Amino acid sequence: MSRSPSGVSLSPRSSDHLPHPIIPRRERTLSQCERALQSPSYEGTIEEFCREKGHGYIRPKDNPSQVIFAHVSDIDDDYVPKKGDIVSFKKMLMPPKNEKVMAVHIKLLHLAEGVKHESWEEAVEHDMETRRPSRHDCLSVTNETASNGDHVHHAIPHVSPATHVD
Repeated sequence: MSRSPSGVSLSPRSSDHLPHPIIPRRERTLSQCERALQSPSYEGTIEEFCREKGHGYIRPKDNPSQVIFAHVSDIDDDYVPKKGDIVSFKKMLMPPKNEKVMAVHIKLLHLAEGVKHESWEEAVEHDMETRRPSRHDCLSVTNETASNGDHVHHAIPHVSPATHVD
């Protein structure tokens, strides 16, 4: 659900937001985290990882026909994983059905040769420089009460000041 700068909901219903089926590390229970930490470690290779989507896949060294889901919140390293990176990880059943396995506590062991790696901090800076303006960057929202008592929201386009160079 989106909120305006004044804290007023822009969504017509509060039930528009559905929870994501993958429970990120910060929302797991202590027992889930403890079980994951006590499980054995495995090695594998990053098959693919999309920083923008926040997930990718690892091909385990001990079972190359399998790929295991990896979520951005489970990467314990300063660099964004790239295809070909060798990693260590632990396995955990993926909620809510606990039928598939996902990788957790992912650590980069060896960065792929010839591939440019960026830190998470560099990735965020790059995103901030190149991102498209969001709806909230372009709109100011004002709230008024009409004479009949209805609440009225006005969206006013934001105009950036022109930069003058002599």
